Amino acid sequence: MAAYRFEIELFLSHFREQAASIAKVVMPFHRKVLYAAAFDPLARAAYGTVGSHRDRFVRLIRELAKWSDADNVSLPQLQLRLREAKRYRYRLYRETSRRLDTWNRGMPNPLSQSPKLPELISFATTSEHIHLKEAQYVHLLYTYRNNLLHEFREPGYGTDWSGTSKEPFYGSSIYGPWELVLPGIFFATLYEHALQGLEAHLLQEKINPYDQFQFGSLWRRK
Repeated sequence: MAAYRFEIELFLSHFREQAASIAKVVMPFHRKVLYAAAFDPLARAAYGTVGSHRDRFVRLIRELAKWSDADNVSLPQLQLRLREAKRYRYRLYRETSRRLDTWNRGMPNPLSQSPKLPELISFATTSEHIHLKEAQYVHLLYTYRNNLLHEFREPGYGTDWSGTSKEPFYGSSIYGPWELVLPGIFFATLYEHALQGLEAHLLQEKINPYDQFQFGSLWRRK
């Protein structure tokens, strides 16, 4: 066995063991925090220090975990962003609101009904492109991750009351905004997909994942 293959197997076995331990944590919120932290070393193993931390996380979710909804645009989050930017009178806000008016209130709405970026880009001015990007689910997931790790809370007010939902969805009260919910089971599934994609990537590129990290007694600033 080539040396890099042994190192890949050793590296992945460690993180699969960690995933098994995380799955035993009682509180769903605490499991999410741990999964959010555990994505980081997977992205580092795949891409080293190339690009920003956000760039590596986004690539991991898009390229290795292959989340099918990663590049879809969240209409509720886009509408909120445009409101904050006072873009009420522009075409993108009007189109976003028109589409949201067709959603069924009081019913969970899956992310699969969210539009792709090309469906909305023609309605946007150049200055609104950043709002479209930030409303893509892969970037919202990174924001969610940052809230978990840096503020020890989840953004928004969405809740998976059943505790059994497997996929992200939207919920809403009659008068409140649509709230994006990312269930704990979704985090577990996405993490397993990331591990599978990482294994294929490391083997294909013949990468020793341990070469992507610095070890030793010196505590290095991160």
